[in-house]
Amino acid sequence: MSRSRSPLVSVIVVNYNGRALLDACLNSLVAQTYPHREIILVDNGSSDGSVAYVNEKFPEVKVIRSERNLGFAGGNNLGALQARGEYVALLNNDAVAAPDWLEKMLRAFQEPRVAVVMAKVYTDGVPLKHYEKNGSINFLGYNIMRVFQEPWQTFFASGCALMYQRDVVGDSPFDPDYFLYAEDVYLSWRVRLKGWEVVQVSEAVVHHKGSVTARKRQDTIFYQTRNRLLNCLLFYERSTLIRLIPYFAFDLIAGTVRNAFPLRSLMAFWKGYLTVLLRLHAVVTKRRMLQAERQASDREILRLMSCKLLNEGGSLSRWLNRLSFLYCRLAGLETVETVVRRR
Repeated sequence: MSRSRSPLVSVIVVNYNGRALLDACLNSLVAQTYPHREIILVDNGSSDGSVAYVNEKFPEVKVIRSERNLGFAGGNNLGALQARGEYVALLNNDAVAAPDWLEKMLRAFQEPRVAVVMAKVYTDGVPLKHYEKNGSINFLGYNIMRVFQEPWQTFFASGCALMYQRDVVGDSPFDPDYFLYAEDVYLSWRVRLKGWEVVQVSEAVVHHKGSVTARKRQDTIFYQTRNRLLNCLLFYERSTLIRLIPYFAFDLIAGTVRNAFPLRSLMAFWKGYLTVLLRLHAVVTKRRMLQAERQASDREILRLMSCKLLNEGGSLSRWLNRLSFLYCRLAGLETVETVVRRR
């Protein structure tokens, strides 16, 4: 561990009208076997009495109240700014951590280049076969299941249950403009850009209900689309972006077809693209700042991504994925699949 044998860990839980979820979540944190910790609840302007409930039932929890909803990104940033720990852990309010979660996560930082650690998150409704191998993302930022051979390998740490080293990540883990979705990919990609590692600890178990708060929102497609594109434009090298132009064209066409009905879904998808294009100057400014931190090349980072366009689900997906693999070979883009075939 970086500075002391028993470092302080700050655990942040962001809440928005989730009072019904807080008993299970906070009780699991109070019951942690690792003693040197603080628990911070950031309330994003809830109207369901969450703050009063936590103040009464969990007096050991520090409550930070925001008058407005800052989203997952802004809420965690607010908590991180007031956290005192050398390590900061994030846990969704609809998640329950095993008693040794913090203890097991913290041990992973004994490896000198590890900056972010992810728990083994079991989400309700997800078939167990999907947990046999960790997934990754493809060039467009979509999740691709069952990619890595080793249980510790992962491209990014899910924001549902992660821990990071504060002196590597800084005081604010996320770009607050992201609000919801793909902010955890932003964090992990930025850490990798700096030359650090992101790993999963399979023994650190968390059970997750899954998108309980986000399901209430009508703008999910917009945030998912916009933030995926932002990650691509911010982190890829210029030469990589040029080689990925066919993928962005495919995404625009496929996304239009996929979201054609109802009309509000299509408008949300297009709005995601248009928002990025209209704010391109701001994107370029952020890109310059992030690229100045680069210690690892895209060649190293792409080897942790998948060349698949879609998760396997039929003849069309298999055909498209084979076409993508062929293009990657021709364009010199090495991915997880390339590395595995060489072994």
